[in-house]
Amino acid sequence: MTRADLTAVTQIEEQAMSSPWTPAQLMEELNAPNSLALTAVEDGQLCGYAFYRACPPESELLHLAVHPERQRQQIGTMLLRHGLELLLSSGCTDCFLEVRSSNRAAQGLYRKTGFRQTGTRRQYYRQPEEDALLLKKSLDNRSGDTQ
Repeated sequence: MTRADLTAVTQIEEQAMSSPWTPAQLMEELNAPNSLALTAVEDGQLCGYAFYRACPPESELLHLAVHPERQRQQIGTMLLRHGLELLLSSGCTDCFLEVRSSNRAAQGLYRKTGFRQTGTRRQYYRQPEEDALLLKKSLDNRSGDTQ
């Protein structure tokens, strides 16, 4: 991801997220020294993105979004798998994330790629208020990825 991508990222963010990050928050994350920011582009259009934070040996998926019209086309899966490969190659052995308890589609994606629930954060999210499920994947154990 580059600064030039932020307009398209902001548009997707506003359409895909119930509590969207502001343009300033997106820029701040892009510029963070330990940030890994990826985009998915198909037919010349940016259609998804992911922000990871790497602090080897741990990492975290902070944000993953796909344009609503492009969801369920494996774009999220590609962003997730590519990001995990890059994190592993940079020395990370584990990846963590939080997901809304109501977001069944995202939970399915994460479980399909080997993430397992390790806990719950009560009333973590706002707009609407709900719990976050805490998930973890060991990156050096590929057997959890069901393709």
